[in-house]
Amino acid sequence: MNTAYKHLDSKLRIAELTIGQWIGIFLGVGLAIGWGMYVSPFGPTLSLTSAVYVGAIPAGAALLGSTTEIDPVLMLRSAISWRRSEGRFLPGPGHSANGYVVTGDSHRETERRRREAAPPPSLAALWEEAQA
Repeated sequence: MNTAYKHLDSKLRIAELTIGQWIGIFLGVGLAIGWGMYVSPFGPTLSLTSAVYVGAIPAGAALLGSTTEIDPVLMLRSAISWRRSEGRFLPGPGHSANGYVVTGDSHRETERRRREAAPPPSLAALWEEAQA
């Protein structure tokens, strides 16, 4: 490829960040200002501290996307589509299962019926099978 046209295939970057990442940074700054000045129910020190952390969430996602192969928008879209999919089931039996109820005979009664149903083993028959 001709190096003169290589820049045409790359995304637009300003100071090594894409436009989406810059939007994330500005969104984080706006969120921090909004949280710290208008929404936060805490005092000034705790509001300032929490505003920095709240504002760092979108900016951190933008910077993480620039340094790694993680795409936060793609991950969010995938999570939403997985959540809305028809074939998603929670583990377990579901809402229609009512459990089971143990009914019937006790263990002793079951053992007695088993002994009565099965004929006692014949040693002669076993010996003949072993010889064959």
